[in-house]
Amino acid sequence: MSDRTETNVRLPWCALEALAAIGARRGTSRDETLRQLLAEHVEFQEGRDPDDRLTHIATVLRHPPPPLHRRAPHPGRPVRLRAERDLLERARAVSLSLPGQYRRSHRDYQARALTDAVMTAIAVVERFTDDALDGLLPLLRHRAARGLWRLTTAQTSTGPERELLIAAEDIRSGLAWQTPADRDRGTDAGARQLLLAAEALEEEVGWHSPARFEMAAVLARRLLAGPDPKAGEQMLYDQGAAWEERYQDALQAAARPPTLLHGYAYDWTGRGGTAVWRAYRRVAVQDFEDWLTSPVHGDSATHMVSPPGWLLHAPSGWHAHVPAETGHLAQPYAQWVAGGRILAFPYKNRQALWPMTSAESGCTPVPGTEPLAAAARAEKLRPEEISGFIEAALIDWRHAYEVDSSIRIALDLPADLAYRFGFLTSEQQHAVMAEARAETLRRMDEIIEDFRDDGLDELDLRQLREGRGNVQVFRRLATRHSRYIASKFRVRRASWRWPGPSVAEELITSSRTDLLEALAVQAYRSRSLVLEESMQEAWQQAFDRYGRRM
Repeated sequence: MSDRTETNVRLPWCALEALAAIGARRGTSRDETLRQLLAEHVEFQEGRDPDDRLTHIATVLRHPPPPLHRRAPHPGRPVRLRAERDLLERARAVSLSLPGQYRRSHRDYQARALTDAVMTAIAVVERFTDDALDGLLPLLRHRAARGLWRLTTAQTSTGPERELLIAAEDIRSGLAWQTPADRDRGTDAGARQLLLAAEALEEEVGWHSPARFEMAAVLARRLLAGPDPKAGEQMLYDQGAAWEERYQDALQAAARPPTLLHGYAYDWTGRGGTAVWRAYRRVAVQDFEDWLTSPVHGDSATHMVSPPGWLLHAPSGWHAHVPAETGHLAQPYAQWVAGGRILAFPYKNRQALWPMTSAESGCTPVPGTEPLAAAARAEKLRPEEISGFIEAALIDWRHAYEVDSSIRIALDLPADLAYRFGFLTSEQQHAVMAEARAETLRRMDEIIEDFRDDGLDELDLRQLREGRGNVQVFRRLATRHSRYIASKFRVRRASWRWPGPSVAEELITSSRTDLLEALAVQAYRSRSLVLEESMQEAWQQAFDRYGRRM
């Protein structure tokens, strides 16, 4: 029995008409026509170099665009796609995803991998167009599509992005005349991190918005239309001197918010600031995983991770082991993972295993660490999230953090958990809850005062005051008036601060399995909250430094 699954893709009417024409010629139903086209497309794409795979111009332009709000009508029409699960996954794997797009995310950032596969598969057999696509080269290679997108991001770059990219270009220019050996010796850690962050910004973590896709359409009209659109596609593919000149011209242009292009009244500077934050965070995570997989830590194995700026401490002898084999884990590693003795996470096309320790007989699991694996199972983490769970288990919560930010790096146990484990009495728990409620109300009052200073009328201020009894209502009202001011609001949780060391170090000295599992879960959740707040701070700082002044 075939492992057939069902999903939907949304296609413009012109693509639906082309699909119907193909089905009529082949004498097949729409379902069967789609399956045939998709299978042919996947086989074709898998046989080509990744840079030479094809995509439809509509994918780069995000056409048809998603509705501006939930109640707005959706353009095009949803089409049911029933095919083998393996075929759908292979189709996603060979489709175009722009930097910063993900399968599940905010609608501006969602990758349309299956839609791209279906649109491209149809266009290869039967060309189609509409008012937005008319005159544009319909199919282009992935490398050319990314070249067009990089020109788009340069043209719409915000202040934080320009500062990083221009600084990286200055460093590259200074290193260009040096030999590789001189570059390795002369590039300090800060310059290396900056260069890697610029690379991540350009290739992995960019921001998306309707304004950027409109700029992509403008550039496509200039480069992929007219008497010789293939010459423009080749220029975008080559990314040689002509492309580099366009890119630098766009990047070095006088700064003006991209929101002023095409009538947008929104300033995207915050998204640029958080994209730069994600780029630095991507580099920090890679450095952390490299450190974790190093078998030699010594007695004092510490590593600073910034952003957000916390210190990791690995117990003596603990490290991650990376078997030489690719693909499925060999024994006994697979048995150790299945038995909950160690955790596995993807690392440079292989699997890394943690916590391990080196012995004469080879690497073996650190004894007694089953509570960590149990906590990871309880959180139902995906393989790519395990590295973050390990990071959380190694954060030194006792360290005196001297961070120039409003971010509080602490492991806070919910008051009910602290009471259950005996860290709080019943009276202390109730006092903590009352203090948290009072602090939340005080923060609400500060937000209301910010709105008053911003000129909000008295009727709206009264609604905010009336909404203080419900956090969700208050946050919704505040966001409606100003996302910037509302973003400053934080709920004070009723919690107790863990005064101890990292979860991994506590595991060595404590035998309370229930406490260790709870600490590991709360450490992971605290890590996620601190990262969210750190990125939010980057969003606010970007506005404060680079935002448009009225």
